[in-house]
Amino acid sequence: MKNTPALTDADINEIDLLLAAVPAPFETVDAVILDGYLAGVLVQPVLLEPEQWLPPIFGTEGMPEGGIEGWTQAQHDKLIGLITRRKDEILRGILEDGWFDPIIPLIEDDDGKVLEGKDAMEGIGYWAAGFEWALANFPQLEDAALPGVPDLLDSIWRHLPEQDETQQAMTKALDDEHPLRNMDEAIEALVFDVVDLAQIGIAERVKVETVVRDGPKIGRNDPCHCGSGKKYKNCHGAN
Repeated sequence: MKNTPALTDADINEIDLLLAAVPAPFETVDAVILDGYLAGVLVQPVLLEPEQWLPPIFGTEGMPEGGIEGWTQAQHDKLIGLITRRKDEILRGILEDGWFDPIIPLIEDDDGKVLEGKDAMEGIGYWAAGFEWALANFPQLEDAALPGVPDLLDSIWRHLPEQDETQQAMTKALDDEHPLRNMDEAIEALVFDVVDLAQIGIAERVKVETVVRDGPKIGRNDPCHCGSGKKYKNCHGAN
């Protein structure tokens, strides 16, 4: 993973502006929901390729390319570059520090005063909605039925602005047993939940990949498995 610089506030603002500039019929998320979505992609027990995880950011219409009226190739390339950098930044934080700073908006009242206490946590709900969007598109984590995952997800779903009856009951139970008194506590719990989920997902991914690769080994002078026609030692085996 390249050690690219962390996104600045200006970079995050540019993501928001570029997402908003994507023309109809594409319905993009915003930077906050995007951030939760990227975290949801990273906790999966399978490695998702860009062609899999990028399209849902742009809604059901897929992903716009250059040539669409009102959307240039330069805008497209810039946006994808920033999104990829943010995804790598979150993953690097999880792997190296066990922590990352989620993009959470500050919620203000009608007079422009920043809300405090439980009211301020509304901003986390938008982030959690992005995380939920990832799991709606990629159910592999939930389908794997891995130990510990349901409880960690319930801890994240407690922030969702729209909940079914089961989620409402779980949220009430969590609020009674483990109340979150302020924004700092809520963000800390959220990040630790995501880090724990990522560790579970990555461990499962490594285990599956190890089983898949436990087969006949390719000789260095054999044709490369990628179909390039080169010998393995001169192609994928060169590294």
